[in-house]
Amino acid sequence: MPQTALRVRQVTSSTHADVAPRRVSLAVIALARSAVPTLAANDPVGITVINFAVHATRYGQILFPPKVLHKESAKMGSANMPQPLGFKPATVKLDTTIAELYKLASPSNADTRLGMVFCGVSSGLDLTSQFPRNTKFLYQDSPFNTEPRHQLTSENQELQKSLAMKYLSLIPQRDAFISGKVPVILFNANQTPDQVEHGKREAETTFSVLDKSQQPELIFCDGPTDIPIEKYQIDKLAYKLIPDTLEKYPLIHDPEKHWYLNSKAALARSGLPTPRAEIIDIEGYSPLAAECCHLCVTDPGELPFIPIDCTGKRGNWLKDQMDRIIEAVERRPVPFVFKNQQTFGGAGTWVITTDAEKQNLLQELRSEHGSPLRKLLPQITQSNYHLQPGSVIISELVHNPVADHGLTFIVTDQGGAIFLGASEQMTDNNNAWIGSTINYSSQDEILQPKFSSLINRTAKWVASHGYFGPVGIDVLETESPGQTETQTGEVTTYHIVDVNVRPSGSLALPLLRNHFSSRGWHWASSVSITTTNESRKEFMERWKEEFMSGQMIVLSWYEDLETQKSIADVVVGGEDEDALQKKMRLVRETTGEVVF
Repeated sequence: MPQTALRVRQVTSSTHADVAPRRVSLAVIALARSAVPTLAANDPVGITVINFAVHATRYGQILFPPKVLHKESAKMGSANMPQPLGFKPATVKLDTTIAELYKLASPSNADTRLGMVFCGVSSGLDLTSQFPRNTKFLYQDSPFNTEPRHQLTSENQELQKSLAMKYLSLIPQRDAFISGKVPVILFNANQTPDQVEHGKREAETTFSVLDKSQQPELIFCDGPTDIPIEKYQIDKLAYKLIPDTLEKYPLIHDPEKHWYLNSKAALARSGLPTPRAEIIDIEGYSPLAAECCHLCVTDPGELPFIPIDCTGKRGNWLKDQMDRIIEAVERRPVPFVFKNQQTFGGAGTWVITTDAEKQNLLQELRSEHGSPLRKLLPQITQSNYHLQPGSVIISELVHNPVADHGLTFIVTDQGGAIFLGASEQMTDNNNAWIGSTINYSSQDEILQPKFSSLINRTAKWVASHGYFGPVGIDVLETESPGQTETQTGEVTTYHIVDVNVRPSGSLALPLLRNHFSSRGWHWASSVSITTTNESRKEFMERWKEEFMSGQMIVLSWYEDLETQKSIADVVVGGEDEDALQKKMRLVRETTGEVVF
């Protein structure tokens, strides 16, 4: 996520394809040229300009005929549930889908029947009784960093429910909306029969507005240990984040390499233009509690923890590692940015601009029960220390950024890039991501050429580690080159501050370009909202005209029946920026923000 805590207006870029290098796709180019006559005959890079809004879906079908989908069984959800409304929302036809883009990214895997897993992951507490917290692939989300250790327990049902709603419903529905007609595995956010049925209905209602050719096959599971891949003849799983138990299934990517690519240290070592950074790796791993002192042996907490009064080797090891990190912070002059190794949604990033903020950070790191270091370092074990999950990064702050670009593209298995779009990322005062905005009119002639070199460099690096598929990068632009020192010494105006090697939260926006532009809405914004005592039906009926015309779309929605609180992802279109902002203000007046 962007390191600035301010909401910087960002231009956006969308729907053209850029597949490079030439050696990757000569046959693809020849077939594409015959299928899409508008391609320039002297294209110097590969496929540099394809109008996704018109051609992408047809182009994908011509190159890669989809496999015949297996009939749904009784446990698969039908995405054709009738809408519980007094009107019919507009049907949504995506320009292309994640499934089609995977085929473009790797022609050799075009016949692979993929299953999609889009859930979030927690290393702080179990999401449900059937979805345990991660203990190998550690992620430091917002509650992990901010909640005291005693709050990170399954007895904290309010926090557990909140995370389950976001990680097992809100995020997966949003990505499944653009997945295409492929199996999508959704995990039950609640475990009682009535709640499980309710979760299914919520997902089915969301996807019912999609064109039938793009509605996903829904497979509902209690947890990641019981995904019925053989029953549904799934060849491999593609995923957003990595639940530990996913390792036992055939996967499209190596999970350890994928986890590394999403780490902050990987970006610092990538050779890409990123702010100069100091990486502090952890030495070794935590000794076993059973081999330490009485306090460690009898510690009752669910989350591994080394008591502050530990007199054994665990306490000594923890003190040594924490001292190294704290000393590095103490000697660092402001301003700077302090980051956890593996985060998502803007969590784990501290933007330090004053000495007072620096002292607050040091106090937080030393805290007896709330320190993110005290919660993280004891989870480094013999099975995961080679991943360096406890590393921290202290980097330069990008000085006086004039624009904040979020670029979305597809990386091919040969190191090429298919440019999809760029969106302005909206963050709250704590740098947490809450939504994105796109300007479709500024894509083709301005932003795609502007960022093609940076995207191609990033794609080449990502592909060198064996990844292909969706990628998002956050780029801060400065007015002149050299205002911020980069890790490699490169003098540039573009500074990559985050790389998300997975479907990004704004990926839906470029794939909805034709839906909005064909109706006269050349701007669009996706935003996560909360409502209280207002159901999906009531919300949609309040905005009946917008939903009927297609100006507003629900990408995901989940209502907690006990509290009548809903969380949702909504996309809104507008004729221009002013019209969009006016509409968004009206939405915001009666809803809250979802913070990740």
